Amino acid sequence: MRIINVLLIVMLCPLWVLAQPALDALEGGVFLGVANYQGDFTLNTSPELRESNMAIGLAARHPLSQTHAIRANLFYGKLSGNDRNFDIRERRGSSFQTSLVEFSVVGEWEPFGRNRTDLTLDLGQRLSPFFYAGLGLASINPKPVFGNEVQAEKAAEDVNAKFSKVQLAIPLGLGLRLGINEAMSLSLDLGMRKTFTDYLDGVSVSGNRKTHDWYLFGGVMFLYRIRQ
Repeated sequence: MRIINVLLIVMLCPLWVLAQPALDALEGGVFLGVANYQGDFTLNTSPELRESNMAIGLAARHPLSQTHAIRANLFYGKLSGNDRNFDIRERRGSSFQTSLVEFSVVGEWEPFGRNRTDLTLDLGQRLSPFFYAGLGLASINPKPVFGNEVQAEKAAEDVNAKFSKVQLAIPLGLGLRLGINEAMSLSLDLGMRKTFTDYLDGVSVSGNRKTHDWYLFGGVMFLYRIRQ
């Protein structure tokens, strides 16, 4: 718990900066997209597209310059997986789902950000790629359902496993932002989240305990400058 408290302090410091009245600009926005994951209910290192679920979120962004910014996110989504998606896993017959709430703070680098607000440029020239990385906390509540073919001992270990429902996450992502005008922007955003747990899906012993699970959010974000 001490580590989580320290992380909360670290993550709240940028929010304190965002709240200061002396800031030149502050943007607020909404996110609409999907959530997915990679773990014990996927076969490859990529998510199973059939298990994509709707995700929503809120964001507050403070531009530090035309190329750098701090952004705070509050995202909500659902993660799920099912062995029936794969013939090789069908005999195991297990599945899971969990709600996920993420609070994160990321630093953005937008190398061509100065072009985005230049309305004299064509629409295509105002498309601006960006990259981000940061720190987050994810609240999870996995509910696995074990099939008949899973060894009873392994399933029992997973059912009785003790793990925190609040997990550290490291967001790493990229996107493409379009400047609509000086006050509004629309962006495509895709970010993976590295975690440090194998119990994002509630399964470890009866799955692959050698690797940690990770998840992602991808979608569209609309930002509006609420303070000039």
